[in-house]
Amino acid sequence: MTDPNIQNIDLMAGICDISPNPTYDISFTFVDQTTGETSELFAHKLVLACGSPVFMRQFYGEIKEQKNPIPVEDSSSDAFKFFLDNLYNKKPPLENMDFQLLGEMYYLADKYQLDLLQNSVTEEVSSRKMVTEKVIEAAQVAELNVHLVKFSNGVLHKCTSFVRDNPESVLQIFDSEGAGEERSFTLHRLLARTNRTEPKQPAPPICDNCKHEPCLHGEVLTENNFVAGALICYISNPSFPGLRKTIIKSGGHFAYSYNQTVTSLAEFSKVKYKCVSENK
Repeated sequence: MTDPNIQNIDLMAGICDISPNPTYDISFTFVDQTTGETSELFAHKLVLACGSPVFMRQFYGEIKEQKNPIPVEDSSSDAFKFFLDNLYNKKPPLENMDFQLLGEMYYLADKYQLDLLQNSVTEEVSSRKMVTEKVIEAAQVAELNVHLVKFSNGVLHKCTSFVRDNPESVLQIFDSEGAGEERSFTLHRLLARTNRTEPKQPAPPICDNCKHEPCLHGEVLTENNFVAGALICYISNPSFPGLRKTIIKSGGHFAYSYNQTVTSLAEFSKVKYKCVSENK
């Protein structure tokens, strides 16, 4: 989902492109840190301002941005292009991005206050399946983005869960990494973090009879905790022979069957759950 901007007009059709056209009134420049090559992206102040309160203040606030083009030093041109696409109502392909690019997208969403884009990146991280070849890369990205707490913790959680659940894969990584190399240090820090992290406990089982967790055995029936098909007994005579099972509730009463044949009415306050799971 993209952050809503200028309703849901297809802003990508005809007015958004990386090459100039007469309607553009702002551009952003980038310098590749590896090759030194420069690149430029073009946009419309009004579109950006409608999509981000930060751009609104930057372009139309009391102290307006004077630079044009604006040099961008805290983002790659690829990440910023996807970020601009989001402001033009084009969903960025998060599922195809590596962890480094996802980190940049989260950073830009945080910087320019795009909550929906932040949530989309977080959901992509949590749903992504970790593989052996990506564990070290993901952990390094998380360490580099530790200031982005939610993003960093989400990535590290995926890494530690993978390490805990796939010990053979960890041995493969050890075998492929040279001692003393940066990736080896990252792996050791990841193992230490995994050791300190408590494994997620399985959810307690839900009672087969009352359908609650924790089990309601011995609890008085109410309209709020009523479950059809549950075994019950009278509070005044809990050992009375025969099986009583709830059927349907109606107002302050409910119907139950007795030995699967007779149907009777009872008041909620006079019966309690008699759960099979508690009496085996």
